[in-house]
Amino acid sequence: MLTKIGTVLAVVGALFIGYIGVSYLVAPQSMAPDFGLPSWPQGEGAGFLAVKGIRDVVSGLVILAITLTGNRRVLGWAMLAIALTPVGDMLLVLLSGGTPAIAFGVHGATAAMVALTGGLLLSGPRPRPATSFTTPLVS
Repeated sequence: MLTKIGTVLAVVGALFIGYIGVSYLVAPQSMAPDFGLPSWPQGEGAGFLAVKGIRDVVSGLVILAITLTGNRRVLGWAMLAIALTPVGDMLLVLLSGGTPAIAFGVHGATAAMVALTGGLLLSGPRPRPATSFTTPLVS
């Protein structure tokens, strides 16, 4: 049951981060203040906002691709690795003099939720290794 909850959370998370990524690609200047930094790139530097958009879209696609394989353990480990992205975002906001409330409330909470999802996916029993069968030789 916990692994099913983890799978649902992974899919919802993938769709959500994909939506955030598309939003950064379509309307980057309206999304940038919600990231929590005190300032954001403008003019020629605004292309860096598209980098975040692409990163988020790809993160969502990776989660969906792994989900489609049906291997919940691989998905769990991937989710734990992916949780490092919002941790990095949180640290970036904090070290850049950004808003602590957004750093912890958005990025920290996201990291915790992604890590929880990974933990739920890994909580089930491990699959048994495949048994090797040999075919007897027929004379």
